Amino acid sequence: MSDAPLHGIRVISFGTGGVVPDFGKIMGELGADVIKVECKENPDFMRTIGADPDNIAGFNESNRSKRDFGLNLKTEKGQEIAKRLIKIADIVGENLRGGVMKSLNMDYESVRKIKPDIIYISSNGYGSGGPFSEYQAYGPMLSAFSGLLSLWCHPTDPYPVGANVPLPDHYASKMLVVAALAALDYRRRTGKGQLVDMSQVEMAANMIGEYCLEYTINERVPQPVGNRSPYAAPYNAYRCKGNDQWCAISVLTDAEWECFCQAIGSPHWTKEAKFADLPSRLKHVDELDKHVEEWTLQHEPREVMIVLQNAGVAAGVLYRPAEILDDPQLRWVNAIVEVDHPVAGKRLYPGIPFHISDVTLPPSRPAPILGQHTEEICREVLKMSPEEIKTLVDEGVLEVSTRQQPQKK
Repeated sequence: MSDAPLHGIRVISFGTGGVVPDFGKIMGELGADVIKVECKENPDFMRTIGADPDNIAGFNESNRSKRDFGLNLKTEKGQEIAKRLIKIADIVGENLRGGVMKSLNMDYESVRKIKPDIIYISSNGYGSGGPFSEYQAYGPMLSAFSGLLSLWCHPTDPYPVGANVPLPDHYASKMLVVAALAALDYRRRTGKGQLVDMSQVEMAANMIGEYCLEYTINERVPQPVGNRSPYAAPYNAYRCKGNDQWCAISVLTDAEWECFCQAIGSPHWTKEAKFADLPSRLKHVDELDKHVEEWTLQHEPREVMIVLQNAGVAAGVLYRPAEILDDPQLRWVNAIVEVDHPVAGKRLYPGIPFHISDVTLPPSRPAPILGQHTEEICREVLKMSPEEIKTLVDEGVLEVSTRQQPQKK
């Protein structure tokens, strides 16, 4: 018997995109049986952003360690089969546009009638209720609407820069895991289920709480500061020796400043009164950064990091994704796992970023092909006969994978 923390927990996922799919991935890698429901007519939209729906990098990352159930929810029989699955599940997760699950008779109020102790995870762009509850939402838009994007640039940039990483999505998925675990514990103690309703915009806004306080308490509208900090100096990303090479340095206290000065050889400018304490360094931060960069430009970023870290000063190389994969520390902690996908082939993915003593987590499994596990789930979970499965496939209620010999790339 598996000793994985969530062994025996079953999750039915109607997720699409990033939030609920990533939530399901984490639950699956902790041992839960995660069944992803989709069909060719209404697949996870991440499958549609490339030529091959089974070879999309973003989809294959967020949907590892799941089984795929091809089910047409627009049919009455499809909805009935979904409810049969829900009856033997612990958690239902969805992040479809507001109103979609209700139109399928699978919103929380409908589901709890057939499974009173169900834990229902709902994470829409704007949450349930309110004037925007049925609006569409995607990660980059969440950054904008929440106020995060207004701060995500340098003071001299003509427009918000942002990032192509849907950061709110990934934060939201982790918070959903926390909420699901809390709800499971509540059910264990009380026997009662829960509705977990999380607005993704609210999650994104939660990331800039200190800037909201800056306005409500000090009546100052926060402005972008780039890589700098209003509470520390030097605190920036500095160019280093080589082509477009950088190292981030963070000096938070006067004691760390003394260590920094000694580490770089105590040049004459470090002894000037204008840099003697933090308020002075912040006042002259432009000049300070120029001096610091004069030193960093003489060294490669890894050398800067090692010299300063050995002196007790926080510093880190600015890696690119390809460089992260070769980082000795990340390899040491097994942060990167290799997964062999039947279509994409062997690829490197980020693993679960923590370890639990005396527990062996199951190995990460590749993201499923559309309809890959339909027959398996029908047989093993729903106890259907082969004849019943065939009939439902012929009627277009169930979908099975027709990919016989996938081409690895």
